[in-house]
Amino acid sequence: MSSTSKGDRLEDAFHQYLLDQQYHGELVFGAHPPENCRIHRKKSYYCREREADVEFDIVIELYRTGRDTPHLYVIFECKNHDASISEIHVNDFSSKIGRIFPHSVKGILVVTSRLQSGAEKVAKNARMGIVKYDELGLEIIADRRGSCVEHRFVRSQIYRSDDPTKSLKFSAYHDGKYFGSIHELITNLDPAPPDHARHNSEGSSLPVPFLSLADIKASAARVLELANYKIGAVDLSFICRNLSIDLQFVDQAKFDTDGVAVLGSANFGRKTIQIHTHTRETRERFTIGHEIGHFCLEHERYLRSETIIERDLFITREKAGSFNYERLEYQANAFSAELILPDDTFLWKTAHFRRDLDMRDRGHGYIFVDDQPCNYQPYEELLSRLSTYFAVSKKAIEVKFRKEKLLTDQRRRIETSPMSGLFSDLTRRP
Repeated sequence: MSSTSKGDRLEDAFHQYLLDQQYHGELVFGAHPPENCRIHRKKSYYCREREADVEFDIVIELYRTGRDTPHLYVIFECKNHDASISEIHVNDFSSKIGRIFPHSVKGILVVTSRLQSGAEKVAKNARMGIVKYDELGLEIIADRRGSCVEHRFVRSQIYRSDDPTKSLKFSAYHDGKYFGSIHELITNLDPAPPDHARHNSEGSSLPVPFLSLADIKASAARVLELANYKIGAVDLSFICRNLSIDLQFVDQAKFDTDGVAVLGSANFGRKTIQIHTHTRETRERFTIGHEIGHFCLEHERYLRSETIIERDLFITREKAGSFNYERLEYQANAFSAELILPDDTFLWKTAHFRRDLDMRDRGHGYIFVDDQPCNYQPYEELLSRLSTYFAVSKKAIEVKFRKEKLLTDQRRRIETSPMSGLFSDLTRRP
């Protein structure tokens, strides 16, 4: 694909994103009504130095109520590069703006990759804005109380890092501040009147509340009850239909702007889940359960759309210093595990197969295994039967045993964390 075609693709996508934000009434929320903003693509302005028009990729013209001329121009230059952005692009854009708009203008560079250190310094010194846009990224809903995405997470989206994090759909930097939504950025460029500013300052963030495992179990149980689940492997496609969620399968791989594989995505407004190519059925089932979890745990309060990468599946607990979005991902992971292996059916079927295999409690526990064939062989058969029944791996069954305190394991091997083992096995590569 030519560089011009790649640039046009980014311009088209970002322009539509701005129009969608304006449609939702969120473009400059609290500062100007959306109808006071005019969004242009390929807009030209006269340059006296060149004695000709100069074209810009995307322009937002902001108007005061009742005025016929803009009081502020926000100029976007789109750079759809595979490599990180060099300082020459920042210098060229800054010079281009300066020749036409000496005042009342803000220049913003829209990129799909991160900035090199030199470009970062030039942008900061020029007080230029930086937006990193990813069509496949996580989209945060920010309202008057702020965003559930911390600034240090947004910063990691824009500047080079040895450990790139999950992509946001929109992330921005301007004048020492980081923003997770377009309306936050525009409001910072053109601050609200005092009465609006006071109103918007009530609460600086929208934290994601804690949910106990019991709460998550109860939510998964309600979904299974509504779907009239009784026996066998949970039919995740049927659950989606029952919840009026459009489940789609795409037979191709998808990658975000950092080259990370996107396993699936959810759009809460359209109530859709899209699943991309997986190499393992158990991981695909876990991904579907994860996205269902976002819907059932009402994560649309914080997200408009969500993508899942492999790294998200290994968020198995809440740690001090975790980002708010990581709490959302942990909750969705825990929900998926509970949905795929329902407690009541799992315990009932375990008891059924245990009786068939003549496995008894001989004073060592409900299920006992060691390295002796007389104990090891029936135990392996129990794992196989349950694995087939629930369409999950043997390891997932084994970890469920540990979680429910059903297993006494005296085999000579190193044990792992139950929750970590469950998630990793449900999602591991072949």
